[in-house]
Amino acid sequence: MRSFDFDLKALQVFVMTAQTGNMTETARRLGLTQSSVSQTLAVLEKSVKAQLLDRSVRPIGVTIAGRYFFDQSTHLLSQAEQTQKVLSQGSFEQLHLVRIALVDSLATALGKPLIESVKKRTENWTLTTGRSHMHADALLSRQLDIIISDDALEDNPDICRYPIISEPFVLVVPKHFKMSVQDESTLLQLKQLEAQLDFVRYNQDSLIGTEIERYLRRLGIEANIRLQLDNTFAVLSMVAAGIGWTITTPLCLYQSGIELNQVRCLPLPNKAPLHRQLTLVCRRHELGDLPLQMAKDSCEIIKHTFVTELRKTLPWLEAKITIG
Repeated sequence: MRSFDFDLKALQVFVMTAQTGNMTETARRLGLTQSSVSQTLAVLEKSVKAQLLDRSVRPIGVTIAGRYFFDQSTHLLSQAEQTQKVLSQGSFEQLHLVRIALVDSLATALGKPLIESVKKRTENWTLTTGRSHMHADALLSRQLDIIISDDALEDNPDICRYPIISEPFVLVVPKHFKMSVQDESTLLQLKQLEAQLDFVRYNQDSLIGTEIERYLRRLGIEANIRLQLDNTFAVLSMVAAGIGWTITTPLCLYQSGIELNQVRCLPLPNKAPLHRQLTLVCRRHELGDLPLQMAKDSCEIIKHTFVTELRKTLPWLEAKITIG
C-alpha cells in the first residue's frame, strides 16, 4: 500500500484556509500559529506536486487543482470525524458493516433469507455474487469480510472455515436422448455422450469449470471444445435444446431457473464420483459470532428450500448431499 506525505491535520488546515481565505483566521480557529499554517500548506502542496491555493488574491483563492483537492479533503475529513465519533461512543453491540459474497449457485437458495438473517446482526451490509477466485482474492485483501465459496483457502492458516454443503456433480443430458438403462451410472454413458453430442462446458477460468475439466481428463475423456459458456442458465439452456450434454451440481440446477422436466439428470459413474464443497470463509477474530450464526442459518435455509425441493424432483440425490 502506498504511503502518504500528508495527514488529516494538513487536510484540515487546507480546508479551513480555503473556507476562510485567510491564514491568520485559520490559525486562530485551529489554535495554531500563522507560520505553522503557512508551512503546513507549503509542505502539502509540495507533497501533492500541485499548487492548491492562489495567494496572489485576497481573500486567498483556490486553483483548479485546489478545487478538486478541497472536495476530496472535505469527504475524507467527514469520514474521519464519523469514525472518531463511533469509536468514542464505543457502540459495538452490532457490526457496522459486513461485506459478503456468494457463489452464483447459492443466490437463489440463500439470497433473501440470508439477507434477513444478516440484517438482525449488522447495521449495514453488502452482498455480491460472482466467481470464487475473485472472492478469495477480495477476502484476503480485506475488500470482503465473508465469502461462501468452493474455494476454502485451505493453505491459509489465518482463515476460519464453516462447511455449508457438500453436493455431488451430476450428468445432465437432453430429455429425449436415448441411453440404454444398463449403461447408466457407468463410464460407458460418458463415452456414448462424447461420441454423439457436444459437451457444453463452463468457462475454464471458473473454478467449477476447472474442476470438471480435471475430472474428464482423469477419466480419459477428451470432449470437443465448441461450447464454452459463463453461467449455468446458458449451459443448461443448450442441454434443454438438445444441443449437448454437461456436468453440473444440484445447486447449480436449482439456481439456473431451467425446469428439470426439460432435461434428464443422471449420476456420474459410481467408481469416479465428483463432489463440490461450499464453505463459509472469513478472517479470524474479527466478526464475533456472526460467521458461525450465518453458517448455521445458511444450513437451515438450504434444508428448508433447496433440499425440500430436491426431494420432490430428484429424490435419489438427497442421500448424496451433506449439510453442514
